Amino acid sequence: MATELSTSSPRVVLVTGANRGIGRAIAERFVALGDTVATIYRSGDLPQGVFGVKGDMTSSESIDAAFTEIEKELGPVQVLVANAGITKDQLLMRMTDEEFESVLDVNLTGTFRCVRRASK
Repeated sequence: MATELSTSSPRVVLVTGANRGIGRAIAERFVALGDTVATIYRSGDLPQGVFGVKGDMTSSESIDAAFTEIEKELGPVQVLVANAGITKDQLLMRMTDEEFESVLDVNLTGTFRCVRRASK
């Protein structure tokens, strides 16, 4: 059974990768709960009510610039859902070092970059 999250006032929520999949569903839920929602994304359409800033999870400078734009428009980020990720699904023996490193850079290091920036 899902529980309702209730807050006395809307929060500024950043959901990375909110343009599709799980990130989109999470962003839509926060919007439905009355929160102000932003995302950092690469491409695609955004859910209704989500403020989007294009950015690159593999670049600290890009993430910093996106946070700065979101903070200027909406105020300080109070909740971060570091959801952005990529896959390079295939047989392990066929995966190159570069493909593996790119998955880690987006999925793991990108999360680190966002959490580090949000903690400022």
